[in-house]
This record gives sequence, C-alpha cells and structure tokens, in this order.
Amino acid sequence: MAKKFQIIHFNSVTSTQEIAKMIKKENIVILADEQKSAYGRNGRKWFSPIGGLWFTIILKGDNDLIPLAAGVAIAKALKKEGIEVGIKWPNDIIYRGKKLAGIIAERSGEFVFLGIGINLKNEIPEELQEIAIALPDLDPQSLLENILKEIDMEKEKILEEWKKYDVTLGKKICIENGERICGLAVDICEDGSLLIKSESGEKRIYAGDVHVIQTGD
Repeated sequence: MAKKFQIIHFNSVTSTQEIAKMIKKENIVILADEQKSAYGRNGRKWFSPIGGLWFTIILKGDNDLIPLAAGVAIAKALKKEGIEVGIKWPNDIIYRGKKLAGIIAERSGEFVFLGIGINLKNEIPEELQEIAIALPDLDPQSLLENILKEIDMEKEKILEEWKKYDVTLGKKICIENGERICGLAVDICEDGSLLIKSESGEKRIYAGDVHVIQTGD
C-alpha cells in the first residue's frame, strides 16, 4: 500500500531540505514555490525559482536504495505523462540528453531527507541551458501526486526498476569524487553503489559526478 503523505506548502524558503531537517517527521513533504538557497550534491547551488517543482520528502528507514527509489518514482511519474526519461547514476534524471531533475539524499539518525528539484515552467540560467532542460507543459501538482504514489517501493524491486531507466551501465565513464576514476560502468550493487571496471580492477563507487565519455555498442 502506498504511503500517505502530508504536504506543507511554502511560497518561498531558503531550502526545503533545511525546513525538513527542522521538522523531522515521517511522511511529510515540504513543498515550495521557490527556494532562495537550495543546494545539490557537494553543496552546489541549485537554481530554483518560481515555476519549478521543488520539494523534500521526509522518510524513515535504513534502506540504502531510497535515493534510487526516488529516481525511479520520478521516471515512472513522468512516463504516465508520456515523457520518457533516463536515470544517470546516482541521481540525475535525463531527458533528451540534458538534466531535467536532480535528487539529493541526506540522513539524520533514522530520517532520510529526499530533496527533489524538477525543471518545469521555471527559467533556466543561460549558463546552464546547454546541460539542463525543462518541461513547461506539465502540471506540477499532478506530477507531485504521481511521484508520491510511486515512492513506496519494495527494496528487492528497486534495482530491477532502476535498471529499466538506466543510462549509465555499459558506458565508459569518468567519475569525480576527490579523485578521477575512469572505466566501464558494470553494474549497480545491492547497496546502490556503482561497480566500475578499470585497468586496476573492479571498484565500487558510492558517490561522485559521472561523465559519460563513450557510449556502449
């Protein structure tokens, strides 16, 4: 059975993640029309003006695959709207070769804060237009409702579902995570890590920025 969520809506916040961390209550969704100081992985600024879909879901649990489940939920919700997307490990939603949405997962004790940003009717800065894309014709409320319906997944099914939307495996990639590691993306492991095969052997990667440098056959 799908989880029941309570949505708390704000016109403007610094960051839905920061509000969620103060609330710390399971199955709450913090939704904002705009964020003034939103951030993605590694503290990078996430441009989130009026028009986009910006929210944080508060969940409980020690499931390492929750961030991947969020990507699957977004992909499945968009598919209901007739939009086919891919997921680039670990958390980028890709549409027509550009980033449509991003996910950040942060943990505090038993709580997981899933910050999600999806470009819809919002402006995309000129410097990001080559790598980012928006879907201005989608209804934000309907999309959010469908994402929340899909987010409750059984752990054993998450990887199977994730791989249906994958655009990383089988590709030659480079990952930046304090060091640069290049090799073939082989598989997603049971804990959500990426298995990469390089000249020095196989290695699990738990975080980092992925750059595809050569597509597979």
